[in-house]
Amino acid sequence: MAIKHLKQINNMKKLVFILGILSLISCNKGKDMLQNSVKDAMEEAIESKTGSHVDLADSEDFDSNAGFVTYKSAAKTYLNGTEKMTAAVLFQKENDGLAISFQLTGNEGQSFITILNHIPDHFSLPLEGRFAVSNAYDGENPVATAVFMEVNENGMMASEVPYEGIMRITKLTKDSMEFEIDGRGGDATDANSASNWKSITGNGKITSPIIQSFGIDKNDVLK
Repeated sequence: MAIKHLKQINNMKKLVFILGILSLISCNKGKDMLQNSVKDAMEEAIESKTGSHVDLADSEDFDSNAGFVTYKSAAKTYLNGTEKMTAAVLFQKENDGLAISFQLTGNEGQSFITILNHIPDHFSLPLEGRFAVSNAYDGENPVATAVFMEVNENGMMASEVPYEGIMRITKLTKDSMEFEIDGRGGDATDANSASNWKSITGNGKITSPIIQSFGIDKNDVLK
């Protein structure tokens, strides 16, 4: 258990490091300076820091990048699919398989993150993952996670999350990505109370995704 916890911490550090670089190059000044030589130097710096292969996004992706997400439970609509969000996609290869994560951020302190872990190397679309309490891996099916977060006057608010059901990636190209969510779940306090779970559904469409890859060539993941 301790080893698994340390691995999760290390993975989170890598993700934070990558997302920090993403924030740097996504600002206007960053876009202006992101020439091929600069991009190559940044990739080398990250690879030196992390010890794994890294691909950073191409500069032209930032101008046309957009993501639209619907995410709702039986009790509340968190995102209705009308707000244009910045959409980043991370491919991360570890010993226990591939992980694909979609991170979308809005202008009003909103963010939506969904992740598929334990993906086999040779997968095809549609790619399905299963939601589970505590993100438990059954040894066969990829594990799905989804959460909406929002910063307001009371601090950080997190949405209800699915504890069972399916996340499905239906499109995964350089120019466009799509996913669907069909599950049941609730608040964190409801994790072990299945009788309290409600329907949670959603879908997302991303154009010109800002793709980052860690430990794998992004072209080996795109379909």
